[in-house]
Amino acid sequence: MNKRHFSQTLQGKNAQKLLRWAGFLAVTLWALALLRLNYWRIYDNTFWVDETWSIRLARMSLPDMVKKTATDMHPPLFYMLAMAMNRLLGDNGPAYHLSALLPYAGILFLACTEVRREFGLGPAFLLVTMMSLMPEPLYYNVEVRMYSLGAFLVLAAFLALRRILTRNRLPEWVVFSLASLGAAYTHYYALISVAFFYLILVIPSLRDRGFLRRTAVTWAVAVLGYLPWLGVLVKSFVSTSGDWWLQEIPKARECFVYFFGSWYLAGLFALTVAVFLFVSVKRKRPDTEEKPKMPVSPDVLWILAGLGSMVGTVAVGLLLSYAVRPFFVIRYLYPLTPVMFLILGFCLSRLDRTKVLCFVLTAVLVVYLWPGYLHIRDDYKYQDMCTAEFLEKVRPGDNAVFYMEGMADFRYYFPDIPERTNWTIEDADTSYTEIWYFRETTGQPQDIPGYQKELVTEGLFTGWYYYYAWRYQAMA
Repeated sequence: MNKRHFSQTLQGKNAQKLLRWAGFLAVTLWALALLRLNYWRIYDNTFWVDETWSIRLARMSLPDMVKKTATDMHPPLFYMLAMAMNRLLGDNGPAYHLSALLPYAGILFLACTEVRREFGLGPAFLLVTMMSLMPEPLYYNVEVRMYSLGAFLVLAAFLALRRILTRNRLPEWVVFSLASLGAAYTHYYALISVAFFYLILVIPSLRDRGFLRRTAVTWAVAVLGYLPWLGVLVKSFVSTSGDWWLQEIPKARECFVYFFGSWYLAGLFALTVAVFLFVSVKRKRPDTEEKPKMPVSPDVLWILAGLGSMVGTVAVGLLLSYAVRPFFVIRYLYPLTPVMFLILGFCLSRLDRTKVLCFVLTAVLVVYLWPGYLHIRDDYKYQDMCTAEFLEKVRPGDNAVFYMEGMADFRYYFPDIPERTNWTIEDADTSYTEIWYFRETTGQPQDIPGYQKELVTEGLFTGWYYYYAWRYQAMA
């Protein structure tokens, strides 16, 4: 009887192990398939002005890059990654796109491993799908900007935070410190987002001295780790508070819907999270003589940390914008996107005893989002084709200078040609035999004495801008 029971137990364990491996294989294959749908876009050769700024910094030496970005509104970690891609793979478009694609692949890796182990297949499939097919991730998964890296680091810190709340082991604290500090060095609003994760640590610290000591050390490490850049942050805030390009301030409701792209999905998120919190708070804890270390369950506290980070980041951005001047662009929330998607999947799976609702929502989203993916894919291909056709006609000589108006930037495509912005005819440097003038304005520009002008080409450039390329040729 004992041997038969042992045999049945062993068979049951083997079956469970086989199911776990099958689940891991299924979600990994799904992630690789969706990664492939995003991967092809690294060969896109259309870069808008913010991306070309990233590329310019990546071409610099490390000291020059750090000095230059210290005058910008972004910290340097992403640019270091872009520099690494430049040094390893060369000065080309795919190398720069990989600086965004690799962090996105890191998010998929976390979904297939940590999320699957901790929360099950349903939330893992949902996170992989939403981070691969939702409209905002489709852009930022390959855009040569810091948002993809910020999203990966904020998600890693959020996952480490749950392990801290449920296990309180030293490795989780180390991962949390590294990921959150990395997020702070990637984007200033990512710094604000992870700061609210630190605040949630105060609650369990009130009832546990050991937890309090680790919280204090983690806070100290964060402060000391960011001290080298803190002065730059303050200086950037002061310098941009008087003059910055931003004029509009987003509405709070726009910030909430931003993550989900529609009120329907945002409403589903709000309803699911509200029901989960209500059920979790009302559920009675088992009676024990030992005083609980947290006033609510670790999962509730973790969800509140994610929601508090989102609300707090929006609140800080709007408060600064209304009190000082507009400082907040809605895309600055993007690093929190995988956190919001994970919260949706987690709460949905905890409320669903059948464990199928996450899979149902995943299937619905694939059907709903697929036409949008095809549209964005075709749009990128069209932009790339138009940019290539435009650049094919632009063939500067050895002694040429570029002048331009608007938001386009030609420095990636012609790194050896001097370029000027905010130009008027009176500023023309007549020491060059060729003066190229790129502008969005229709009609003929003014003449430059001693030069013959011609319209070389016109058309869409980098997707969004319709440009006219005028060439002034010095007359013999």
